[in-house]
Amino acid sequence: MTTTNTYSNQTIDQARHAQGVRGPWREQALSTALVCLGVAYALSWVEMGLALMTGPGEPVAAMIASRALVGGLYACVAFRLQWARWVAIVLGFASVVLVGPMLGAEWRAFPAAALVTGAVLVFKLAASILLLSPDASHRTR
Repeated sequence: MTTTNTYSNQTIDQARHAQGVRGPWREQALSTALVCLGVAYALSWVEMGLALMTGPGEPVAAMIASRALVGGLYACVAFRLQWARWVAIVLGFASVVLVGPMLGAEWRAFPAAALVTGAVLVFKLAASILLLSPDASHRTR
């Protein structure tokens, strides 16, 4: 009994090369986006603490609940759920568009909070761009 090799060595080399070049980038884009989302999430808690220092303008329970829901969304993104990825992208761009123009007024009122808010927006924008790339959507559910 003989065995045959149905793939040429060139095909095997091309497949290995494709995995070596494209495979890690796909994982790296998603990993970097998740790190950006994690940093933005942690900074949002710092931002809430700074907001509480100036006096509670909003109910504290609502602030905590909103951060818990966003944390759940980011966990779903980490589990590679396609719908969560798109919701995170839309919310990231929306927060940059809606909150970004208000940074000047926040800077005049409380510069430390404006720095934290600006950093949150930068990380959300970076995560949204990385999640938007086709490489980040590879092997999602």
